Amino acid sequence: MNQWRLVGVMALVVLAIWLVGAAVTKYSLEQMAYYTPIAVVVVGATVGIALLWVKIVLDSIKRRRSKTEL
Repeated sequence: MNQWRLVGVMALVVLAIWLVGAAVTKYSLEQMAYYTPIAVVVVGATVGIALLWVKIVLDSIKRRRSKTEL
């Protein structure tokens, strides 16, 4: 049951990327349908890199705090 919820959420995310991409670019909905897989990869990579940097910064802050407490 939980897997179907995830599939539904992912379908909504792809639909949103498709519609927003068509709205902010010069492409029509049909043209954007061809570029949506690329846009999904780019959005996913961007979110992944942002989360990685957030983790690095938080880990760095945690290490600095633990060094100052010693």
